[in-house]
Amino acid sequence: ATMALKAVGVPYRWGGSSLSSGFDCSGLVYWAYGRLGVELPHSSYALYHQGRRVARSRLKAGDVLFFSGLGHVGLYLSRGRMIHAPHSGALVEVVRLGRSGYGSRLVGARRIVRR
Repeated sequence: ATMALKAVGVPYRWGGSSLSSGFDCSGLVYWAYGRLGVELPHSSYALYHQGRRVARSRLKAGDVLFFSGLGHVGLYLSRGRMIHAPHSGALVEVVRLGRSGYGSRLVGARRIVRR
């Protein structure tokens, strides 16, 4: 999660996975974990099958959050906040789940275990 914070303010770009060219939501997760030597797929749907399921009440920084339809992901930070690349025309940002439309659309979380 700390690694992903370096991307705050970087433009959204569909298919993007770098600080220089931009990020889409799964590209941000792919990039942040990749900087730590953890290989993950660059697909929100494929990410849903990685790691282990985590209850909302047990979220920790770095857990991958999934939203309705599995077409969007973010990384949990702490204290109800996440970082994500929201959509075209936007920048990578930190939001509070409870104060955004995302909290009610959360459908699952996965903890990626570093090997």
